[in-house]
Amino acid sequence: MPSQASHYAILGLESDCELLQVKKAYRERLLSTHPDKTRSGSGTSTGPLSIEEIKEAYRILSDPKTRSQYDALLAESCKKSGFNNTGEGLESFSLDKFDYDSGTSTFSMNCPRCHVTAGFELTEDMLDNHGAELPDGSYFVVVQCSACSLWLNVTFDIVDE
Repeated sequence: MPSQASHYAILGLESDCELLQVKKAYRERLLSTHPDKTRSGSGTSTGPLSIEEIKEAYRILSDPKTRSQYDALLAESCKKSGFNNTGEGLESFSLDKFDYDSGTSTFSMNCPRCHVTAGFELTEDMLDNHGAELPDGSYFVVVQCSACSLWLNVTFDIVDE
């Protein structure tokens, strides 16, 4: 089964990386998963990544045109998921104002505009994958209510455990 990771995550890269970094990461990732270089010898896949996924990530990210198209699709996908780190939310809220459910690792808050219950829901994975760092070292995501058009700028800190 293919992974749901972005091509950048597959190669272990940041989205602002240079072409030389893409080439180096591709080579390292291929070598680390190649059956002749691993003890498992199980074919074309070790762990969650396959050689085909690594090759596809490199094919897309090594060509400026396909990379630009991919970046646009990735940004649109984030927006459709309710994430947009390129704009200002109408109001800012600290993640501390959200209720936390430790069973599901989910933060939720009722919408201050339409009052829908849990109109804003964030998982720890969402925060890890979509949080953008602020100059003061804290992080933020901009999210939309699930029931209305309100967008919030949610700030948070990452706590090492």
